Amino acid sequence: MMNRFNRWQAVIFAAIFIGYAAYHINRKSFTYLMTFILDDTNLDKKDLGIVTSSITLSYAFSKFASSIVSDSVSPRFQFASGLIIVGLCTLQFSASSNITTFAVVYFINGLGQGSGWPPCVKFLKQWYSPSQLGFLWSVLSASGNVAGITGPLLLPYLAVTYGWRTAMWCAGVAAITIACIVGATIQNKPSDVGLTLNEDGEMSKSAKTSEEDEETSESNEVSKQEHDVNLLGKENDKMEAERTLESRNEKSDSGYAEPEQKKDGLSSHTKKSGKKDQLLNNDRIKRRKSPSKNSARKNALKSLKTKDEPKRSTKKDVFGSPFLWIIAFLFFMVRFIANSCEDWSQLYLVQEKGFPVTIGSTFLSTHAIGAVFGSISSGYITDRLVAKHGILKRGSARYSLVIMMFAINVCAIHCFRSYVTRESSLSFVHLLAVLMGACQYSCFSIYGVLVVEHSPSHLTGTSHGMCALFANLGGVMAGYPMSYLSKQYDWSTVYLCVELASLTSLVTLLLTRNVPSTIGRRGKQRKD
Repeated sequence: MMNRFNRWQAVIFAAIFIGYAAYHINRKSFTYLMTFILDDTNLDKKDLGIVTSSITLSYAFSKFASSIVSDSVSPRFQFASGLIIVGLCTLQFSASSNITTFAVVYFINGLGQGSGWPPCVKFLKQWYSPSQLGFLWSVLSASGNVAGITGPLLLPYLAVTYGWRTAMWCAGVAAITIACIVGATIQNKPSDVGLTLNEDGEMSKSAKTSEEDEETSESNEVSKQEHDVNLLGKENDKMEAERTLESRNEKSDSGYAEPEQKKDGLSSHTKKSGKKDQLLNNDRIKRRKSPSKNSARKNALKSLKTKDEPKRSTKKDVFGSPFLWIIAFLFFMVRFIANSCEDWSQLYLVQEKGFPVTIGSTFLSTHAIGAVFGSISSGYITDRLVAKHGILKRGSARYSLVIMMFAINVCAIHCFRSYVTRESSLSFVHLLAVLMGACQYSCFSIYGVLVVEHSPSHLTGTSHGMCALFANLGGVMAGYPMSYLSKQYDWSTVYLCVELASLTSLVTLLLTRNVPSTIGRRGKQRKD
């Protein structure tokens, strides 16, 4: 059975998975309904480019800014409010008709889109252990691919049945509804609900509960001491009574008077009772003045930890870490490669290789299927590697899989550029699509995990935001520059550049596999 902590983990992950899928559908809704919008309005291809460029540009810088802001604001508020803004923009878009309004609304949509992924990074870091991070990161990344599969089917169906405005209106309403539910359901971190995350990613008692248990234990110890003192007093009284009785018998034999015996016995008993009360009072005063063993040990450990604890990393430390810039460069390259394959492979197959349009469309679908498989499987496999080897100070246990994936990607792109012809088997063409999608998106997913895994907890948003900015710039480079290159030369030249970019990434991975991987202040190194 799931305990309380596991139930919270399941709720948090389900909420951000559905919420991020809603972000993705509203970001791509214009693309999914583009043909219907062209038929209903006076837009041309140039206008379509303006609209798509407006959201791409605003999304790139908004995601970077939101990543930095996520280190200072509530991720729950940021995630829900961003999704509400996106939903409102989609509703406004469905009620508009001119290119200026379309571009402005979609630009604001891109600003809201930037608040989608950075809070997800904070949730994963706060709620899940390092051994779970890679797999869950990969599954969460696949939510965009899942939305990319359902969106092109659902929204066009609604557009055919009710019109494109109704379809886009439904997407906006769904986003706002999901934002309200997610905002009311999720919590920022386990301590907000009285839970903490231990090293194994399981439920542990909060600090408050531990202190209460310690106080209860100390109180029980004091009660036991008082009980022991009472028993000691009773034994002393019993021994004194026996001595008094013996003394009385001796004095009776010697001729002493009974009143004096009673008086002496009563006086002795009173003195002993006074000694017992004084003993209890002294013990209580001593316990008040001197802390318990547990408290003393706790204070000593706290002072020792404070003395040896390194200074907290700053943003300057993060930006000064070479490993951050290595991952940022790799992010740039993999996004450039993936977007080039997604944007231009269909035209490459149709215009240069002579395949029908349907084959170009199925190539993109199989590429997306490979992306889902690669993202999820790479996270699971690398989590097993991290569980076995731990988080290393030089390189990462995840590096081996990334190197293997990029080697396969180089071979797949080379075959796609050099050996695919009109007579090639369709199975061979689609196999290359699956391999490229799996390799590219597995590396993209693992790069994100590496940044978060090796960054300080309070600056994960800043670190990932910098890398996300480089990734979005890579996506921009895959757009207009590659289309211009195809006009000057041909699509084969474009894919030659993609192949060279893949080879450059592979060489970079091999050269940097043993560099220090700490992002931020390293602290003192232990001398062996």
